[in-house]
Amino acid sequence: MIYGSYTYLFKPKPVVKTKKEVVTHEDYVDAMKSYGSIQVLRNDVDLALNQLERMKNRKMKLLEVLEQRFDASELSYKKFYSVVHAVEDLFYKNIKSILNKLGVFSVSDFAAIADLKKNKKLSAKIIEEKMQVYNEYLQFVNDSLNTNEEILLKLDKLLLEIARLGSLDLESIENMSCMKEIDALIKQTKLYKD
Repeated sequence: MIYGSYTYLFKPKPVVKTKKEVVTHEDYVDAMKSYGSIQVLRNDVDLALNQLERMKNRKMKLLEVLEQRFDASELSYKKFYSVVHAVEDLFYKNIKSILNKLGVFSVSDFAAIADLKKNKKLSAKIIEEKMQVYNEYLQFVNDSLNTNEEILLKLDKLLLEIARLGSLDLESIENMSCMKEIDALIKQTKLYKD
């Protein structure tokens, strides 16, 4: 009992930034890392951190290629740049949404829920309902990570198509299959809220 009290009172708890404090890429990385100590989330957190790093690299590479292919004053450059910015914004909103969902639970909540089946004091119905809610949160995280993978894949396709380009007019750019896929993804994801 003394050890349990000591652990509860003095064990360091992760500090998770609030929604308003997460602004820069590094803020997102730090906020996501704060969940890395939770066993059930470790793989998801690692994947999210990997996705954050890949997004940063994709954006830098896309902007580099755009600057090589187009003049910043051209409409083609502006169209590609606006799409890259919109996709990046969508990606980070998705990460923020994950952080918001994870923020509902504390480390002790995750541990308690994971140990629910061992608890004989609660009814099976309550345990089942708690596990269902818990699993819905985990499924949301999984779905969001899959959406981010789709975003990164579409950015890879966009990078490939830009690399293949000669000079195109704005209409040709908008008719590129990758641009249509990205536009559809943006429109589809805007329908979802935190």
